[in-house]
Amino acid sequence: MRHGKTEFNLAKRFQGGAVDSPLLPESIINAQKVGSYLADLKFAGAFASPQERAVVTAQNIVDQWEVAPKIKKIADLREMNFGKWDGDLVAAHQGEELFEQFLKYPSQFEGEKLGGENYYQFTHRVQAGLKSIFEEGFKAEENVLVAAHALVISFAVKSLLGKSFEEIRATGLVANTSVTVLETNDFNEFKLLDWNNTNFLI
Repeated sequence: MRHGKTEFNLAKRFQGGAVDSPLLPESIINAQKVGSYLADLKFAGAFASPQERAVVTAQNIVDQWEVAPKIKKIADLREMNFGKWDGDLVAAHQGEELFEQFLKYPSQFEGEKLGGENYYQFTHRVQAGLKSIFEEGFKAEENVLVAAHALVISFAVKSLLGKSFEEIRATGLVANTSVTVLETNDFNEFKLLDWNNTNFLI
C-alpha cells in the first residue's frame, strides 16, 4: 500500500528517496482505516520503505490488528531518487525537457543528469527489494504487508506484470493510502488481485 498524503504532497513538491515530509493528520486516520479493513486477514510479515512516511503509515495499520507484526524496513523500497529535484515544487520544472521525459517518456528519462536514478535503475532496485521479501520463505497462503510509495508500487507491480514504462505512466499512479494486491508463488508469474483500492476510505 501507498503511504498517506504528506505536506509535500499537498504542496505538490517532488518527494523522492532523499526527502521526507510529515503525514497530514487525515493520513493517520486513513491508515487506521486501512488497518481495520485488513484486520480480518492474517499477515505473516510487515515491511516498509525506511522513509518515515511509509513507516508511520505501516505502524498505524498494524496497530489495528489483534497481533501486530514488527515492521521490517527494506532499503530498496525507498522512493525514486530525484536528485536535485527532490523537495522542489513540481511546477518549477514543468516545460523542461527532462520533466517531459520523466512524465511522458519514462524509458528516455535521464535521471542521472540530476544526480538521481533513471527508471531502469529504479525499477531494478525496487524489484530486488520485493524479491528479498519473497525469499524470506513465506508459505503460499500467507500474506505480507508492504508499505511504500507511488512510483515504487506503480512501477514494481506493473513491470512485474510485463507492462512497459510508458504504459505504466499513461495509466497513472496509485493514490495515497490505497491498497494493491499482487499474488505470486514463485516470483516469476504474478496475478493482480486488486489495484489502487480506496473504497474503505469512504
